[in-house]
Amino acid sequence: MTIDIEGLREFIEARDRSDPPYFAGRKEVIADIETVCRTMWQRHTAGVPQHKGMTRIIHGAPGAGKTSLLGHRKQQWSQSRGRPVAGTGPKPRMLLLSGASVVQRPADFYARLLMVVDPDMAGKLFPAVRKPEVTAGGVAVIGSGASIQFAPGRGPAPPEMLGALAALAPQWSAPVVVAIDEAQNIGGDRYSAAGIILQELHDNRNDLPVMLVLAGLGDTVDRVMELGLSRPAQGTTWTLGCFDEAESDDLIAGWGRHFGLPDGDWRNTMRGIAEDCDHWPVHVQNALMALADEVVAADGKLEDVQSSVVRARSRKRQLAYYRQRMSPQMEGSRFLLSAVMQDLQEGHHDRGDIIDSIEWHVNACLGSRWRLPDGMTANEYFNHLIHRGALHKHLDTGTVECPIPSFRAWLIKQGEPPHENDPEPDSRPSPGF
Repeated sequence: MTIDIEGLREFIEARDRSDPPYFAGRKEVIADIETVCRTMWQRHTAGVPQHKGMTRIIHGAPGAGKTSLLGHRKQQWSQSRGRPVAGTGPKPRMLLLSGASVVQRPADFYARLLMVVDPDMAGKLFPAVRKPEVTAGGVAVIGSGASIQFAPGRGPAPPEMLGALAALAPQWSAPVVVAIDEAQNIGGDRYSAAGIILQELHDNRNDLPVMLVLAGLGDTVDRVMELGLSRPAQGTTWTLGCFDEAESDDLIAGWGRHFGLPDGDWRNTMRGIAEDCDHWPVHVQNALMALADEVVAADGKLEDVQSSVVRARSRKRQLAYYRQRMSPQMEGSRFLLSAVMQDLQEGHHDRGDIIDSIEWHVNACLGSRWRLPDGMTANEYFNHLIHRGALHKHLDTGTVECPIPSFRAWLIKQGEPPHENDPEPDSRPSPGF
């Protein structure tokens, strides 16, 4: 087996915002989405009205793998080009929006949706639609074999677009998933263009085989309810958290096979790093990136790669991730944040418990770093911590926790006085793999 050095270089250059070369975990979420698509298509072909409210919301802290999951399905479905699979019907087509702006422009949005369903009809109704070599605007049309650009302000009015989509219903050849990443950033209210579009997709007012999937941070559910969607039914929201041990091991092994690394002690080292960082998906991927750095530097000679250096590189990336999560408001109130995280011990805590903790420390302690950020109430501070990924609320139980145990430990440490001569973790030299 030959190690793919050039592939590893590309993996390093892509960083952690690109789709992983090997996807692991999240099987229940994928199975749920595909079940909905299969049911939609069966009802469509049988002429039975579609169910309402089949929207799925995937939420979690930054680095949980929401973007990777959508990108993985996009890749898998596009490779099939909608070909039927025995017993399951055609593979879905996906309209993936990597930002919220398109949903706020009805002409753009419906042009892209129509392009998924019937590119020829889209070209007739929307003169500005064309097929570029590179997709622009963060939009990819998957399954139709084409992508589009659309000149703002061109095209028919929304009622005509809806009529065109409804008229095309008998000609559809596959179910369609409209997936919006970073959905917590969709602006407007229930009466805005975005709100009206999402309500229509959620309620499926045109009885079409279209499923809405919204992915975002921990406050995504609250945001979409403000946009007019009904409260999610039980089983329609998915929280992405840490991998379990088997999922991390699958990712490590699959990644190694993808790049041609032979089995060896490097896998044990990576398993150990994954356990140390609580199997948080982006940390595992960054640990693999640290290993890739060293394998490339050693020109593929694994015996020259030192586990201590890989651990140190991985730890550096992990700390960089934590610092990126720190907003100016969190940095300015780091003593308060540290104390709240200390109060968040193992057990069951709800929103009220956290807000009580915030208010108690603000009233009991003096100093600028114990104060709430300017203009924030305790409730707004709580919401801010949810948005930054420091806290996560589980909809099924109402409990609140820090989704990454090692992040919680790091936040607690930010409120402690520094200790001189503390050794850096994993700084001892060790033999190679």
